[in-house]
Amino acid sequence: MEYEVRLISAMEKVLPHGGPLPVRPLERITGFRAQSVFFQIAYCFRGEYFLNQTLAQAPRNPVADVTVEGDFEGGISVRRVDMVPVLRPCEDNHDDEYISDRPGLYPDILTPFNGRVQIIRNQWRALWVECVIPADACGGDHKLEVRFTAPDGTILASRVLTLHVVPAELPPQRLIHTEWLHADCLADHYGCPVFSERHWEIMENFLRKAHERGCNMIYTPIFTPALDTLIGGERTTVQLVDVEKDGDTYRFGFDNFHRWVEMCRKIGFTYFEMAHLFSQWGAIYPPKVVAQADGEEKRIFGWDTPVSDGTYSAFLRQFLPRLMEELHRAGIADCTYFHVSDEPTPQNADTYKAAVDLVTPYLEGAPIIDALGDVSFYNSGVVKKPIAGTDTIHDFLDAGMENGWAYYCVTQCTKVSNRFIAQPGYRTRILGVQLYKYGIEGFLHWGYNFYNCQYSLHKIDPFRVNDAEDTFPAGDPFIVYPGEDGQPVESMRLPLMADAMYDVRLLEMLENLAGREFVMDLVEKHGQLDIRFDDYPHGPDYLRDLWETAAEEVEKRL
Repeated sequence: MEYEVRLISAMEKVLPHGGPLPVRPLERITGFRAQSVFFQIAYCFRGEYFLNQTLAQAPRNPVADVTVEGDFEGGISVRRVDMVPVLRPCEDNHDDEYISDRPGLYPDILTPFNGRVQIIRNQWRALWVECVIPADACGGDHKLEVRFTAPDGTILASRVLTLHVVPAELPPQRLIHTEWLHADCLADHYGCPVFSERHWEIMENFLRKAHERGCNMIYTPIFTPALDTLIGGERTTVQLVDVEKDGDTYRFGFDNFHRWVEMCRKIGFTYFEMAHLFSQWGAIYPPKVVAQADGEEKRIFGWDTPVSDGTYSAFLRQFLPRLMEELHRAGIADCTYFHVSDEPTPQNADTYKAAVDLVTPYLEGAPIIDALGDVSFYNSGVVKKPIAGTDTIHDFLDAGMENGWAYYCVTQCTKVSNRFIAQPGYRTRILGVQLYKYGIEGFLHWGYNFYNCQYSLHKIDPFRVNDAEDTFPAGDPFIVYPGEDGQPVESMRLPLMADAMYDVRLLEMLENLAGREFVMDLVEKHGQLDIRFDDYPHGPDYLRDLWETAAEEVEKRL
């Protein structure tokens, strides 16, 4: 057969000379009303090159028009799965569950597709298909036909997929999911002034895509995030709260803050997290704060004003009560979370505890959540709602953590789920099953769109640099690319995260109908498995089977 065409799961990553995994072909896929369902079309040409010297415009490689049609009434979109250069695929201490540990070209970016492919001989490529099931879709089986057609109308290859629609919607997402939007990176990349109308438009575009894919909490830059900034350096100022300094007295303006809240609520976000009140790694410094002072705008807090001098503490005592007033005014005080300092360590536990003790009396019981790797912060009671790294989360669970959070980033590179470009897609999606089993309240990732090098010394081109410039495993800093028109361009990893959130919702739906014991029996294959964050089934078939079986069980009980 000259044309090899296979329908494959969204969890596969097709390399040009590797092709799809040796797993069952995809013949049936199930979705619910108001859900997006994803799959891929992998294709390869095994014939001879064609070069007609008499036709000046004849392509050397064959071309084909690709269509996806059928009796499905929802929207069907097709995108190309394009390769990106990966120079740092993994950490030195990586495990063997990576596509490769070598630099090279890896599939990641989902780019617009004009309906025609030019096929390269003996090289695999893939197309990404998204089926958006309407909220009023008819239940039952729907036929989808994928067809490759030559320009003269000859059918080169055809494949059929059954899309089964369950005539019900998944329950609302209970799990809180946040991916940190870096507003400064959008202003920098697109060259627009911060909080200009163009900046607001671009931020809304990126936020809509995050919410569409399962994010329901938004990182809110009341001050410029004190993240990934070299000590003594600065990131572009994105401060939603205006500050005016008059001696030791401060006045605050919240117009931009309320515009932000209104925009996010209109999109559908239901939870808010305030940017960190102190610097990263131990709360030794304040974040950068700019203010009108002595007739000019200037930085009044930052690296040159350590917390120990007391001036920032005095500032917070005036600022936090006003912030709480505005949270109540906006109607979000009951759904707002606070951060103190990102990733404190035992070496700076004293300064972190002092910062927590300082701000807690002013937050009216609002949760404080911070990313942690060491369980001692939880055991000592300093952090009551930890965000535990998935590589150490079982220490927290063994210590009795309930309603805790989980996160991963660079360090979580061995045995546990992650979403590096060089990792297979099922390793990203398995997270949902793990979050469900352990009753995790929320999941956090720091890099929705970080387009700087490490420590924000300068901007990078995310289409060429996806590792913060030879620092992190490729893909860790961002999960969307900046499109030319101010719209986010998805990586294939973002829909995989959406699938992980769908998995949680489906398992919770089945639990409400059949009980947790029944669901866990399915999840752990009747006692054959003991799912942990560092131990789970490998390959896409487990997740495919679990989804189909759980969906079938739900449909039986409706």
